[in-house]
Formats: sequence, C-alpha cells, structure tokens
Amino acid sequence: MGDVKRRSYRTSIRRGDAPARICEAASRLFSSQGYLATSIDEIAAEAGVARPTIFSAVGSKSTILRRVVDQSLAGDDEAVPIARRPWWREAIDEPDAVRSVQLCARNMCMINLRSAPLLRALETAASVDVEAGRVWDRFQRQRHDGLSEFAMALQQKTTRARYDESTMTDTLWMLTPDAYLRLVHDAGWPLDRFQDWLSDLLVRLFLDSD
Repeated sequence: MGDVKRRSYRTSIRRGDAPARICEAASRLFSSQGYLATSIDEIAAEAGVARPTIFSAVGSKSTILRRVVDQSLAGDDEAVPIARRPWWREAIDEPDAVRSVQLCARNMCMINLRSAPLLRALETAASVDVEAGRVWDRFQRQRHDGLSEFAMALQQKTTRARYDESTMTDTLWMLTPDAYLRLVHDAGWPLDRFQDWLSDLLVRLFLDSD
C-alpha cells in the first residue's frame, strides 16, 4: 500500500542494526500513510530486512508502534524516561518562573518536531484499532503526568501564577500536539515563530505581570 520508495534488502545488515532500521522505517511509514495502512511487509521492505527479522528483532506491529512512539518523544532509544532527561529537568528546576515557562515551550516544540505527524497517525488509528488505542491512552496518561509535574513546580516557584495546577496542566495538554500541527504543519509557520508564540502565550496565560 502507498507509494513509498522501498529500500533494497541487504543481507549484510547486522542483527544489532536491525531494530533501529526497522523502527526508523516504521516511523516514516506510520507518519506518512498511517498505522492501519502500513503492513509488516512494507516495513520490512522500507527497512531493507527480511520479514521474519521484523518479529525476531523488534516484535509485532503494535510492539513496533509502542517503540517508535517512545523513541520519537524521547529523541532516542535510551531507556531513560522523559521526566529524567536533562532538557526536561532544566525546565522543572529553573528557579525563574518566566524562564521556566519558556523552557517548557521549547521542550514541547522539540518533542512535537520529532513526533507530531506520528501522533496524528496514532490518534486516527486509536479510534478503530484496539492496540493503537492502548498506545494512545498510555501516551496521553504519560504526557498529562509530565505536564502536571511541570505545573506543580511552577506553582511552587512563584506567587504570580494565575491558575491552579490542574488548569495549567490541562491547558498545556490541550495545546500540543494539536496547535503545533495546525500552525506548523497546516498553516506553514516556521518552528521558531511557533515557539516564540507558544512561549509568549503561556507566560501571559500563567503568570501575572509585575
């Protein structure tokens, strides 16, 4: 399915290289043509591996989906949760409230740059596919928990917060990836324009001016 250029099968691919190649190929295909429309055979062809290698190196299609979503959010395949990544901790630990919000906006843009098209495909598939629905629900829970940690930290470092932790969490949760997709992908905003807009919006929403 789809009109995707395939990579030639390479018998020289080492087993240790296969998982990364498979996940990269699956991410491209899921993002461009959708999760449901992508077959295991297409992933194998795009990755340049034999079909059985898909299952031995990574697993089922739903397992591949979970893995590529996690990697796109974190930026790599290291077994380190986003909540412990230095770039995420920087926003949490920053003592200045305005700068903390700006760093949060930066992080949201970084994550969406890597993952927004994939998440759009995942959300579409989640409404009709049970396994995709489970991956989507897990992603939403994890994202909400991470944003709640940021909102709690922001509350504790300033007396200028205009909303409670729950309202700030839900506001952040609502804005991305939807606003990113609408403005960057659909309206064609440059990433730096979107980040500046998001930073300014969040500071105005969350913090009273002096």
